[in-house]
Amino acid sequence: MKNLKLFLFTIVTLLLMPLTVKAASGTIKVTGASTAVLNNKVTITVTLSSNSAIGSWDMMLNYDKSYLQLVSSSADSGGNHMLGFTQSTSGVKSKSYTFAFKALKKGSTSISVSSYEIYALDESAMSMTSSSKTIKIMTQEELEATYSKDNNLKSLSVDKYELSEEFKPDVLEYTVNVPTGTTSVKINASVNDNTATLTGTGEIDVTEGLNSLPIVVTAQNGDEKTYTIIVNVEDQNPINVVLNKKEYIVVKNSMLLEAPTTFVETTITINDFEIPAFVNRAANITLVGLKSSDGNITLAEYKNNKYSLFNEISLNSLLLIPTEFTTELDLIKTTVTINNEPIEAYKYSENTSFVIINAQNLSDGKTDLYLYDPLTKTATRYDADYIAETNTTLTNYTYIIIAFAGVSILMLIIIFSLLHSLHKKQKKIRKFIEKQEAKLEKTRKLNEVVDEVKKITEQEKHEIRQDTTELPNPPKKNKKTKKKKEEIKVSEIKTEEKEPEPEIPEEEQVYNLFSTPPKKKKKNK
Repeated sequence: MKNLKLFLFTIVTLLLMPLTVKAASGTIKVTGASTAVLNNKVTITVTLSSNSAIGSWDMMLNYDKSYLQLVSSSADSGGNHMLGFTQSTSGVKSKSYTFAFKALKKGSTSISVSSYEIYALDESAMSMTSSSKTIKIMTQEELEATYSKDNNLKSLSVDKYELSEEFKPDVLEYTVNVPTGTTSVKINASVNDNTATLTGTGEIDVTEGLNSLPIVVTAQNGDEKTYTIIVNVEDQNPINVVLNKKEYIVVKNSMLLEAPTTFVETTITINDFEIPAFVNRAANITLVGLKSSDGNITLAEYKNNKYSLFNEISLNSLLLIPTEFTTELDLIKTTVTINNEPIEAYKYSENTSFVIINAQNLSDGKTDLYLYDPLTKTATRYDADYIAETNTTLTNYTYIIIAFAGVSILMLIIIFSLLHSLHKKQKKIRKFIEKQEAKLEKTRKLNEVVDEVKKITEQEKHEIRQDTTELPNPPKKNKKTKKKKEEIKVSEIKTEEKEPEPEIPEEEQVYNLFSTPPKKKKKNK
């Protein structure tokens, strides 16, 4: 009975005693960069957190305004250093604010939450712990001088496979042999300095033959060091190819190749192996993959058991923004429609569809002239200097052609003049020849007359002699006979005196066609 009374008394006492509740707690952390560059920005974050719901808070940020100038803030006070007062009906367990400062002068300064009041949902005060952040302000040169130069690896390995030798930070190249059919390996590595960055680790694809896998460590100051793992995926029957004094092997795995534009996948047989290939039937070109010793894969044309590297030129489209011309061109001014907008342009002639536009290249920001084809909607940079030089050359050629044509016309005029002069001279020569021929004809006729006279004279002489011999006695001389004899003698004398002119050879009668006949000398009286 006594025990029951004691139990009931204890229960009542506990119920009547006030409950002792432990106050809720939380933290106020100030985080951000530990260094800042003079005249540059530095960002600081203030985070209020608790395991239980927070109802309201009021905090004050403390910093030295001679070192830092507040530029922006996410605090409710709209940029003031006072974070403000916030209430929450539902309660939150965490709240963060960010502050951007400009570093004003060199030195060290501290940022903290100097005073605060934090309450739970039931408006009871919460117990908080606060931290501060120290920032060292320096010049860019001073900051870079503090950067770590350590770019060494601390460890390096390949899952499931062993390196050719034990890893050492100063040994930069290792080899790993893997069986045929391996398509990837996993590389593990860690840096010696936590401020360094690392690339080249994780799952890496590999292909048949040698695969050169670089692992690059970049120190905080930017210095790089490259470690290399050469993964040899064994090929029991490699097809070796040598091009331009460089060794390759033919790729047998189609998953490692990608068909170029206008080519389709196919297979061909090389050394009794079925090899993946690509074919362009229009151009009758067959391509196969070749892998170099450094792991790079390229395409080569295969024809009649011979290989040649495939070189395809791919012209990417330009990203241009049309702009106004700053100077006028000495061409035909026009407009061209691009994306349904009329654009100012120039062209060489009315018959061409190509135009010249002024545009800014988005890749480098430079403004230049471009030759635009409205049909294909493509453009290429317009070389005004080359065109001007070409026009100058064409102008010079035009002058040369005009000069040559002038000289040719002058030569034709001279030739026509000479021909005309020669024609006149030939007419004179023909007239002279005709005169000489007329003289020769007169001489010939005169010779014929002389011959006739001679014949008549000889005949008369013969008749007279005959008459004289037949007379027994010479007849008496009478006056008539005497007169007749005298006439005959006179006639003979005249005939003898007038000898016929000798015939002149024909070649001596014709003078030089290009000379004038000699003038007759006047007889002295």
